Amino acid sequence: MYDEVYVVNDKPLSQPYLLLLDIHSPAIVEYHKSTGQIHNLLEGLGGTPDGITVDPENRLIYWSNMGEDFEADDGSINVINFNGTNRKVLVSHGRIRTPKQLQLDQINQRLYWCDREGGKVSSCNVDGSDLQTHVERPRDPQGKVDILDQCVGITVDIENNWLYWTQKGMSKGNQGRLFRAPLRPTVNTEPTHRQDIELLLDKLPEPIDLLLDGEEHILYWTDRGGEPNGNSLNKADITENGLSNHQVICRGFNEAIGLTYDKSAQLMYVTDLLGGVYQIALNTGEVKTLYQGNGYTGIAQYSA
Repeated sequence: MYDEVYVVNDKPLSQPYLLLLDIHSPAIVEYHKSTGQIHNLLEGLGGTPDGITVDPENRLIYWSNMGEDFEADDGSINVINFNGTNRKVLVSHGRIRTPKQLQLDQINQRLYWCDREGGKVSSCNVDGSDLQTHVERPRDPQGKVDILDQCVGITVDIENNWLYWTQKGMSKGNQGRLFRAPLRPTVNTEPTHRQDIELLLDKLPEPIDLLLDGEEHILYWTDRGGEPNGNSLNKADITENGLSNHQVICRGFNEAIGLTYDKSAQLMYVTDLLGGVYQIALNTGEVKTLYQGNGYTGIAQYSA
């Protein structure tokens, strides 16, 4: 049945399944877009799972977990096969604090993520080796990162050599920001002293996860902040000088977090912390509730 083509609004869906991260009974949940059927692919994740990404060629699912204690170094990066077997921890306790959104560089087989309480933008090879810190935000004398400098959402533009990330700021604080920096700096510098970081947008409600459409030069993101512009799906055009033409595509979510894009069908999928799973038609901004669960963070698509 996995070779069938599913159609919504006369447009083919490129991948029939959504993967959702349940944070109340920590699990990876599989949702069928066409039938609405849902089941747990992997239970017992523990902690607070947050980011998820898929390697379709090698049939692997990667996810981040913020751990049990956000002030402890007990977060992790993990992997399983598409069928839920061969679970492995790639980066674990002591080397990572609270990893958030997770992105895969398919070409170079490298994983990128933001570490919120750790105040870092980091990466490693898909086997967990070569852990690197690309950006590290300032710390106080006690070694803590200010809440304004906590890194959350991430996306990587390999072709154009950019790392993009969000810093959400305080809850409903309208202090959220979007940044970028060269993935490969032209000058060798420590991640704590980079001078090539660009502030792209500021005074946002509370930006969370990012998604890049490199072909169309568009950056999408969710925002879980307050109204009128929070709890929303957003986009902006990427230019040589940064971002322009910021637009709120749609509103009305309940603590919007994850997003994933079915480009061929021009549909975006969004999850929120109150358990909503939504389908958004990008040409109209129309929002359809697909499923109501207890609480979801990350979301990805795949063909099982």
